Amino acid sequence: MFGELCARCKGRLWCGLPKCPILESVKDYLPRLKITKDSIFGLSPPSIFVGRWGYPDVFAGPLVSQDENSHVVSLTSNLYGKDLDYILRHTATLIRTAKRVNVRKLNVRIVEASQEIAMSEKPIDAEIWIAKKEISPSIDTFFHPTGPRVEPRRIDVIDNPSIPRKVDNVVEEKIKANNAIVELYNYGFPVDYIQRILTAGLLGKDKKIVPTRWGITAVDDIVAKSIIAKIKEYQHIGGVEYYHNSFMGNEFHIFLIPGIWEYEVIETWLRGSLYSPKSSVTGEDYEPYEGRKEYAKHITGAYYAARLSIVEHLRSIRRQAKALLYREIKPEYKIPLGVWVIRESVRNAFKNKPMKFDDLKSAIKFAEKFTEVKNWSEKSKIIYNIEHQKTLENFT
Repeated sequence: MFGELCARCKGRLWCGLPKCPILESVKDYLPRLKITKDSIFGLSPPSIFVGRWGYPDVFAGPLVSQDENSHVVSLTSNLYGKDLDYILRHTATLIRTAKRVNVRKLNVRIVEASQEIAMSEKPIDAEIWIAKKEISPSIDTFFHPTGPRVEPRRIDVIDNPSIPRKVDNVVEEKIKANNAIVELYNYGFPVDYIQRILTAGLLGKDKKIVPTRWGITAVDDIVAKSIIAKIKEYQHIGGVEYYHNSFMGNEFHIFLIPGIWEYEVIETWLRGSLYSPKSSVTGEDYEPYEGRKEYAKHITGAYYAARLSIVEHLRSIRRQAKALLYREIKPEYKIPLGVWVIRESVRNAFKNKPMKFDDLKSAIKFAEKFTEVKNWSEKSKIIYNIEHQKTLENFT
């Protein structure tokens, strides 16, 4: 236990245990809330959560604060740059309502209430009548931490949700979920919002509830692929660019390299970090120009969150490049806060001016001055391909 498997598993229970002991121990850092009443009247950010265990019969419901005067954060992008106390105060203090429902049965009250809340652009008041409650907070590596879970007897949405007309139209049109996601993103809606309404079962011809973890990655993946199709038409970037950013014990080293689109993430959980208490463990996932068919099982959701941020930047500068990301996770990252940490950290890395290098080897050598692991680049398929594969340019 607590060996290399844990860093590769990241709470997916590959060990066969009913609960991840690492994630269970993390709960000691989270605030403990007391629920003394039979009902809760509070604000939803708005936010909902759908579990994946037992699919297609899953636990689902909205998140609400303990009272209507609470300050809530609607988008995870607004959590970036804040300290851990602030983040937990606005996430781990939300009560998670959860009732088991079938993903295709959308005409039950908790699903209808979740959909009303999910479609709202602004925080919305809700009243939860409690049937059962648990004391323990909830941890999911893709989503931010939440407070204790309650099973609702009844949910009343008090306010009228603020629903954009565009969203109403897309939901009513019953177009394919992939097309709806891209259309809403291109219209300007944040991925947080799109993930929420996908999870609530509002998008697609054959509508169904989508577990939150799957919904987050699906939106990141679908949007990024639509952008990648465009950047493949752009000219190659002029030279090697290096970007760096750090947040919450995560160090991001990003290299944009001249050439056709390729993408790779290498990450190291340093010794003493959350999933690797005894020794450092490095994992890698890669995709060629044609894309990948299998899920990025080593890097998981972080792979797709980072890719979206990278291709957003390439689209903004109208250039094509190979993208290599190296992430080091330090012991300071003691609580998994969700893949938004990766998405927003990479986005913000591109707000800084890059360092430019004549060749990739020089850029790697410079970056290694600031990395704990010095031989991480030896695992890179992109670097190997550049050094060993010949292109048409070699023969002209």
